[in-house]
Amino acid sequence: MKNIKNALFTALLGTVLIATGCRKHEEHLNGRDQAKRDLGKGILRVAIEDGTNMPAFGEYATLLRSRYNIGWITYSAPANRDAAAAWVRGYNEVALPRIELQFGPGVLTKTMTDAEKLHAQSLK
Repeated sequence: MKNIKNALFTALLGTVLIATGCRKHEEHLNGRDQAKRDLGKGILRVAIEDGTNMPAFGEYATLLRSRYNIGWITYSAPANRDAAAAWVRGYNEVALPRIELQFGPGVLTKTMTDAEKLHAQSLK
């Protein structure tokens, strides 16, 4: 009886782990697909996970929009933060190289550096 309980527990745990992994993989692909659709329409965006705490986010978003006409998109999956992170990672894997191809290597890093400087100045 103990062996049967252990086998059932192991099978159930495996099913949960596989389902969680599949969900992350599915969301990763969904993020990539969404970025491809957006880029196909000429829409440039950077994806962030909903609830991300980025102190200079407002300045970053403003600079991206005003300098390069780049927007942002948030994704949330409150029941599964790993799935949300996978979607964002998938989206950015497609979108960020296109942005850097169009505006030059390091453009996003430079913009973030400028945003952080603006944010620090606003706190003074």
